[in-house]
Amino acid sequence: MRGPLLILIVWLATNSSSRVRAEEPWVATRTMGLFEVRSEFALEDVESQRIMTQIEGLQTDVLTHLNLTAGEQSVEVNLFRSQSTYRAFLSSRVPEGMNRPALFVQGTDYGRVYVYRRRGFDTDLRHECTHAVLHNALPYVPMWIDEGLAEYFEPPREQRSAGNPHLASLRRSIFFGWKPNLARLEQAENLSDMGAAEYREAWAWAHFLLNGPADARQVLSDYLYDISEGETAGSFQTRLLERVPDAERQLVNHIRLWR
Repeated sequence: MRGPLLILIVWLATNSSSRVRAEEPWVATRTMGLFEVRSEFALEDVESQRIMTQIEGLQTDVLTHLNLTAGEQSVEVNLFRSQSTYRAFLSSRVPEGMNRPALFVQGTDYGRVYVYRRRGFDTDLRHECTHAVLHNALPYVPMWIDEGLAEYFEPPREQRSAGNPHLASLRRSIFFGWKPNLARLEQAENLSDMGAAEYREAWAWAHFLLNGPADARQVLSDYLYDISEGETAGSFQTRLLERVPDAERQLVNHIRLWR
């Protein structure tokens, strides 16, 4: 698995007329649900069509698994043929993101995904598009939930539950006594608070909350619903422990025994 890709939330006043500029060399465009895709390379080959199909399905999967409703705004997905064209495009728009291989930016008008073509770029794309769907449906997303879900949904659908490298890594750590710490994870507010260990634990909680006991799944659903309604959601850990008092022990067993 590639290193964690970081989400960048930029609240910029943007003009919708800037969405498509004549000088931008977009070779192909697609509209798939929320996603308005524009690409510097053709999308007719088998591999590109497979990736586009996955992205269309990703939107449905995220919304369905989390009981969310898509917002009215679209998400602009920008695909670049190389790192150099990616960096040139971002240099005047999101210069702080130029050194990242992929990026999601939430503007005041709509969300934008930026990814350049390289080995594993489809994983980058699924990760950032997960962020985009979440922020399209919700007014805000707690950092650990945002990154945990993006890590969970970044593999292809058939590999999500058992094929993520985090699973084997955590099992090794559990053998040597690793335990989760949701209270600490929930305090993460900035990207600097999220290192590799935090991304891995956030993924573990996402896996547990989506595939574990019904009470845990309901806590996540209720929590996200309250956020969607503009309510003060409060501490997720407090809510979870009210319904699943031994949640951290259950998470360890869930990861250790998952097949």
